[in-house]
Formats: sequence, structure tokens, C-alpha cells
Amino acid sequence: MKSIRTWVYAILKYKENIVVIKKWRWPFTGLYDLPWWKIDHWETTLEALEREINEEVWLKKEDFIIDKLLTVEETFVKHIREWRTKNEHIIAIVYLVNINKDDFDLKYIEDWWDSNWLKLININDNNISKTNILEKAINKYIGNI
Repeated sequence: MKSIRTWVYAILKYKENIVVIKKWRWPFTGLYDLPWWKIDHWETTLEALEREINEEVWLKKEDFIIDKLLTVEETFVKHIREWRTKNEHIIAIVYLVNINKDDFDLKYIEDWWDSNWLKLININDNNISKTNILEKAINKYIGNI
């Protein structure tokens, strides 16, 4: 089985930290990634980004500013399960989003099918294992400062 998936991602920046997801599903088990969301067929990437930040990170539109389109990255993933093999071509449209809420924190745990939790990490933290998309997006961000 082959698929091409286009997702909207966000470097959700809060002070010197960013929001990341720790993955639990193979082949990404234990890796950190940027929050990402599907784009519904009637939405622009910005509409999807705003909707999902509100739904998944619980921020209202006035709590964040979409700064700019940071990068578009690609990765290829092979999922192997007992009943099938799936080859995915993932296209990541990555935006830089600044959180401007003074009391932002992530005390709740996200419990959805492809991640374990959301947390804040320092953008310069090199001691965590990252997905290719997270690594490329951080390098692009750091290269633009």
C-alpha cells in the first residue's frame, strides 16, 4: 500500500521553548515530533492550522500569532505491521507560530492514536531523539534567526 499525506505542522514557540509530541507508534516510537494535523478538503492550510491549534492545544485565536511559513519538508516512511506494509510519502508544511499567552502551560496529557503527550522543550535541546521533520524544521528555524 502506498500513500502521499500532506499535513500542516507548527513550531509552536513559547518564549525559548517549543511544543513537541512524544510518539508512541512504530516506526516513530520514542521520538519527538512537531504537532501536526490533517487538512480537511475544504480548508486552506492556515484555516486547518488555526482550527487544530484551537482544538488540540486549547489556544484561542487571540492567544497565538501565525508568524510565517517556515519550510516545506518531505520524508518517506515504511510502516510494517503483521497484516500489511505501508509506504508513506509525507509532505510537511511547517509554520512558525508564536504563543502570546502569558500563562501558557501543558498540564494535560494528549491521548490520541499517534502520540503520547504534548510538552515544552527548549528549542536548542540536542538531548532528545527527533523525527526527521522536527530536526529539519528546527534547523531551518535556527538558520533564519
